[in-house]
Amino acid sequence: MRVLVCHHTLNTAGGGERVALHVIKLAQDMGFDVELATTEPTDWDHVQRVIGIRLSKIPREHSLFPFKLRAFGIYQRFLTGVHASRLRKGFDLTINTHGDVMALPTDVTYLHFPTLAYWRRGELRPYSKYLKSLFWFIYFQPYRLMEERLIDWCFGNSLILTNSEFSREAIREILGRDALVIYPPVEVNEYLKLPLKGRRDAVVYIARFSEEKNNHMLVHIAKELPDVDFYLIGSVRGKGVEYYNYCCRLKERLGVRNLKIMPNLPHEDKLKVLSMCKVYVHLMQAEHFGIAPVEAMAAGLIPIVHMSGGAWSDVVACGKFGFGYSRLDPKEIADSIEKALSSWSSMVGNVRERSMEFSVEKFRVRFGKVLEEFV
Repeated sequence: MRVLVCHHTLNTAGGGERVALHVIKLAQDMGFDVELATTEPTDWDHVQRVIGIRLSKIPREHSLFPFKLRAFGIYQRFLTGVHASRLRKGFDLTINTHGDVMALPTDVTYLHFPTLAYWRRGELRPYSKYLKSLFWFIYFQPYRLMEERLIDWCFGNSLILTNSEFSREAIREILGRDALVIYPPVEVNEYLKLPLKGRRDAVVYIARFSEEKNNHMLVHIAKELPDVDFYLIGSVRGKGVEYYNYCCRLKERLGVRNLKIMPNLPHEDKLKVLSMCKVYVHLMQAEHFGIAPVEAMAAGLIPIVHMSGGAWSDVVACGKFGFGYSRLDPKEIADSIEKALSSWSSMVGNVRERSMEFSVEKFRVRFGKVLEEFV
């Protein structure tokens, strides 16, 4: 069977790209002939190294442009469909793994989250960068109009998969369609090997330095708990440099001495920090899923997440496998941290076991059943 995977770019090597790479690998392992439709050429060495998996065979790639594009990311997603529509003939199965609207209906769509939900659901608007300034608002409007015109046609006959019950509910509201929840693949095995002995009353947050990630809030939280050690880990690049500098200045201005800010930390050093800590605090609101909290759970940390999104509904099961907070309030989050620290020894076993629900092996079994339906 010939399979065409459509993904506008793998070079960002984020959560969506992790799903795409695992889908390609799974289809290859099942004996299918897999090809890839993108808008720009893939830097395979970079993508495989960052995501952490290697393909036995690099798929034949059809790139719309012979060079990398540095802007207009959401419009690249739309162009992927224009490009793929010329390639579709001759393929038995088409899979859209970036999940957004394309100018091409596909057989299977992994819809991470419907972008239109940010527009139509008022409670989600504060969490979208496209609605936070006049520039991004204007930038977003042509895309929104295209989505509203094409969304039913694009997804009408597609089998829709998604990453959490939170996203599934948004899909029901926006599309009037149900979706099958298949959790994203998380490489939990490496984290499960970390020892539990020698843990300290320490807290870590891992996220790239970007305003929507609320990294700076950890400074205020650390100030509330001076006897607890805090670690802030994240990649710094591009526009994130200015925000990273702000976090450092805030730490100095507030005189916070129990927080270490660790930019661009190598993976091995990140594992060392995780192996010292008992609690992971996640400061991103309305997260569709949340791979970082799952990794932390596998590493033996109790997660604390905002009471919204898939991180709350699916990962910690509404408080069964972690703690939550209702507002980005340092005192409220500090209270949750104290509860998590005191509950660590009694909860850590169940929390680690929960993380295995999101393993690569579980993803391969669930997505493999979907592919088998098309054979």
